[in-house]
Amino acid sequence: MENWLVPIAVFTMIGFIVWVIFSSVRRYKTAWIQGEVAKTMLMRFDSAQSMLSYVETEGGKKFLSSLAQEAGTPYGSILDCIRWGLIFLVVGGTLCWMYAAGAVSHDAQVAGILAVALGVGLEAAAVVSYYASRALGLLGKEPKA
Repeated sequence: MENWLVPIAVFTMIGFIVWVIFSSVRRYKTAWIQGEVAKTMLMRFDSAQSMLSYVETEGGKKFLSSLAQEAGTPYGSILDCIRWGLIFLVVGGTLCWMYAAGAVSHDAQVAGILAVALGVGLEAAAVVSYYASRALGLLGKEPKA
């Protein structure tokens, strides 16, 4: 019964690596396409006056705001910490419970304790991030949809 943990961990690790690679490639391609569109758009202006008149329109304001790289609100990272912390707490608690029931080996208990510790650390990071963001005035902004 104790040999099932290694294949699950290997497949999970491979899946995570594939997900990271594909999401990074997707973000890179999206940023590259957006950069090319912005470059093409900016090259179409023949003078500073025509560019200024375009920027004063509603579409120009939206285009200009899309070029600016704003720091987002911290809501997303705080919620990610909470989400992953809860997942690690549940997985770790389940492994510890299974060890107490005699269903898994001591190695699974060690993995469960490490998962619980990681979950507690992520939840603590979420709490610290929340209070630090609130103290810095970053939570007054509206979250992005």
